[in-house]
Amino acid sequence: MRVLLSWLRELVPFDDEPERIAERLSLAGLAVEEIIHTGAGISGVLVGEVLAMREHPNADNLMLVRASDGQGERDIVCGARNYEPGDRVPMALPGARLPNGMEIGRRVVRGETSDGMLCSARELELADDHTGILILDRDAPLGKDLVAALDLGDIIFDIDVTPNRPDCLSVAGIAREISALYGIPVRLPDHQPPEGDVDAQELATVSIEDPKGCPRYVARVIDGVSIGRSPWWLRRRLMGSGMRPISNIVDVTNYVMLERGQPLHAFDLDRLAGGAIVVRRPRKEERAFTTLDDQERTLTREDVMICDAERPVAIGGVMGGADAEVSARTTRILLESAAFDPVKITRTARRLGLRTEASMRFERGVNPDGARTAADLAARLFAELAGGTVARGAVDVYPRPRRVKPVRVRVARANSLIGIEADSGEMVAALRALGCEVEASRTALKVTPPNWRLDLSIEEDLVEEIARIYGYDRVPERLPGGARAGGLSVEQRRRRLVRRLMLGAGLSEAMTLSLLPATLADRLELEAEHPLRHAHRLANPLSEDEMLLRPSLVWGLLLAAQRNVARRVLPVRLFEVGTIFGRDGDAIVERQQLGWVMTGPARAEWHTPERELDFFDAKGILDALASGLGIDGLTVEQLRPTGWSSVLHPGRSAAAFSAGTQIGYVAELHPRIADRLELPRRVAVGIVDLEVVVAGAREGAAPEVSRLPAIHRDIAVVTPQEVPATEVAAVIEGAGGPLLESVRLFDVYRGDQIAGDAVSLAFALSFRHLERTLTDAEADEGSGSIRDAVMGRGWSIRE
Repeated sequence: MRVLLSWLRELVPFDDEPERIAERLSLAGLAVEEIIHTGAGISGVLVGEVLAMREHPNADNLMLVRASDGQGERDIVCGARNYEPGDRVPMALPGARLPNGMEIGRRVVRGETSDGMLCSARELELADDHTGILILDRDAPLGKDLVAALDLGDIIFDIDVTPNRPDCLSVAGIAREISALYGIPVRLPDHQPPEGDVDAQELATVSIEDPKGCPRYVARVIDGVSIGRSPWWLRRRLMGSGMRPISNIVDVTNYVMLERGQPLHAFDLDRLAGGAIVVRRPRKEERAFTTLDDQERTLTREDVMICDAERPVAIGGVMGGADAEVSARTTRILLESAAFDPVKITRTARRLGLRTEASMRFERGVNPDGARTAADLAARLFAELAGGTVARGAVDVYPRPRRVKPVRVRVARANSLIGIEADSGEMVAALRALGCEVEASRTALKVTPPNWRLDLSIEEDLVEEIARIYGYDRVPERLPGGARAGGLSVEQRRRRLVRRLMLGAGLSEAMTLSLLPATLADRLELEAEHPLRHAHRLANPLSEDEMLLRPSLVWGLLLAAQRNVARRVLPVRLFEVGTIFGRDGDAIVERQQLGWVMTGPARAEWHTPERELDFFDAKGILDALASGLGIDGLTVEQLRPTGWSSVLHPGRSAAAFSAGTQIGYVAELHPRIADRLELPRRVAVGIVDLEVVVAGAREGAAPEVSRLPAIHRDIAVVTPQEVPATEVAAVIEGAGGPLLESVRLFDVYRGDQIAGDAVSLAFALSFRHLERTLTDAEADEGSGSIRDAVMGRGWSIRE
């Protein structure tokens, strides 16, 4: 919102430096983004007069203008054509300077000497209009310095108005803020127009069939207007506010909108069928409408249409139509001043791609109680500037007048929220300065906001106003109290511990999308019953790659691993904690899951051969997780056939159990799936139901560490090929007794030294007592019990 300081001072007679004004407005919540000094940088530019004009003999798009500077005549080459003999225009003489730093000189253009330059509004940085030369009033003093003659030395504040302050999208709104800050009353100009003898209701009718879309409609009628150019004072204020002057009728409607914040629209009354205004929704057959910009717009039933007795003539709150627009032949005007529903106007403006000064104000909210005042002011200006006669009264349809409800403000509550110690008297003064009606007691205030403040409806709104006027810079700085509230729950602490354990195991945390490509199942050629094919599908996805809600974290991690492998970032060691989505009938069920993916070369040590990350690395992550969380009784068993069978390696996959409850699985990816994802042949994955794991965790579960040495023994068990290593380990653990501390598989052998299709599984055994040193005899006794148990199962010991 651009506001001229001279316009503000006309409404509030205050005096202060522009920088100080900008500072006080900004501290009050109206940030001044820029202070613009109009007329600065202009020198040597005079008021000139066009005497004659003719085509340039050597150029089709240039004119030769004979002009006077008050001292003599000179020829000037000009590209514009919007002037005529007798017009007063800005004339830059040789040696003049423009705001952009350009220096004007005498020069030859296509064989003709140009002794100066005629200036547009943009070249003088008075407005953005560059369609033609700036035309001044005919009585502008010829030959006088332009800055002094037009009073260009003004200040413009470019203010960022927040969406909750529609009242400040007007000069009057900013003036009320200045009034509250400086303690000087606002003096709005007289808005009552001189009226004729004919009653407005005899000339026009108004009916509202859509009161929700249009709660109030005021129409005033002005007869005998003459369309022409607005006086300079009006055009100067419009240009300073960022609007282009058009004609006295249109300029007056824009001027009143800028001053009062009420958008207006002028119709040619003679082009309104039956002199009627009907506010309604579009009918079924009314699918299209041509607006003033000659664009055909598609209508819907949600739009608010301004119609005459036969057809639509404007899109309410957005833009008028071509059928009833004011033209040079217009003599009778019906002036519209209305209030429209902000939600409807927002939807219409966005759908049509039409964002006008009027729609912007209606979208934020326009005070319906100010419609009549704005219409009266515009009618008064029509009478003064266009020579019209204003019909007596107005056609004012206001079915359900707005009622402003009082709000109770507690003094102690306001002080607590702001952090000050003001008494009720200070609060009353601040609120009355803003136009509120206040009934006060020592502990509470009964506040009725002014009708132009649509944003004040609850106690907190008024507390904020008290703080603004009191001054944010006066609010003391206080450190918050030292008492600590809240904290992490047990579940939150355990989830954080899960992340630390995964990071400590050498994995990096990933955050993948919760949406998957719809083509992933086809790409992997998964069977029809696979869970991925039955994942929830979004009704309105953003793209084909973001269509399915993930049923497992594995898929996103595998796609992340694929991107890393494609860029040769190996090894890949990723984990993620996130939400997965399943089904419970037609309902969507969310659960928390932990997943990890590992592929590429394992970290090589000097004493170990090179190898790829595999199933045992994934299981090692599971063991570290269980140990760190204190989960007892962790076991793994061969994974039974499930919907994942076609995705996982049939001989390198296992289900993980804790206390008899399955908590997840660890496995290697099937080589066929790895190939289709363009991953290495060996890809280890792991999945854990995080909710079950967190619920079963024990804080402070670190095992007791013995200070005494262990005795180590190795045993190699020869079993048939189909016997799982976990089954052999379970037999060893059951027979080893209480002194057996750990059992670890460290070698698998198949070869000529073993008959048939048997396999040799080598286990490292550790025996330890927490309170005393073991003897070799005790360790040998435990080893013997294990040998007996193994052989009792029909297996043999490889010596």
